[in-house]
Amino acid sequence: MNIILLEKIKKLGDIGDEVKVKSGYARNFLVPNKKALYATSENKKYFEEKKTEIKSQNDKLVKDAKEKLKTVSGQEVTLIRAASDSGQLFGSVSTKDIVNSLAEKNISILKNEIDLNKSVKNLTYEKVTINLHPEVSCEIILNVARSSEEASTQKKLGKAVTSNSENEDNKTETSKELSVKDEIKTDEKPEKINQEVHLLNEHNKSKETEASTEINKTLDSDTDGK
Repeated sequence: MNIILLEKIKKLGDIGDEVKVKSGYARNFLVPNKKALYATSENKKYFEEKKTEIKSQNDKLVKDAKEKLKTVSGQEVTLIRAASDSGQLFGSVSTKDIVNSLAEKNISILKNEIDLNKSVKNLTYEKVTINLHPEVSCEIILNVARSSEEASTQKKLGKAVTSNSENEDNKTETSKELSVKDEIKTDEKPEKINQEVHLLNEHNKSKETEASTEINKTLDSDTDGK
């Protein structure tokens, strides 16, 4: 089915482009949401007459979205939820929760502007895309944790924290420390051996010097006797 786009749509085209899409996509989404018109002769004529007005209206929407972008971009939505030790939530987090959290900061966005095609069912620290306009988007951080302290930890680590992962991290750190200690010990051994060899050589040299001195004394004594 051919349609005429009334706004820029990713992977489809720009305003005024005539493109072919599946009939269900056009009938159930694009046309009802005023994102496109069926490419009939009447609609083609209508678009040509309204093209300037449509593009002017789109430019205004882009400008408004860019202004809003300054407030939304980089926001962190922190949601405290009960969860198991493995990090699975006793419930889920949806786009509605994100909308409500941002509303508490006097930031108004719509659920369909949030690019989150899933219900969050585990602790998470992830980026979520907000589409304020087909041509304007930004990212926010979704931080779902069991407590404020855990949320702070997740922010520092840049990832979700669970008891299991913490234990694994501790094991890893311990393993690293032991490895470093073994390397230090290994490095120390050759040095210690070299020191012992040096001392032994010095001791042998000392004995050789003493023996040589004794021999010289004996030779001198024999010479004096003669």
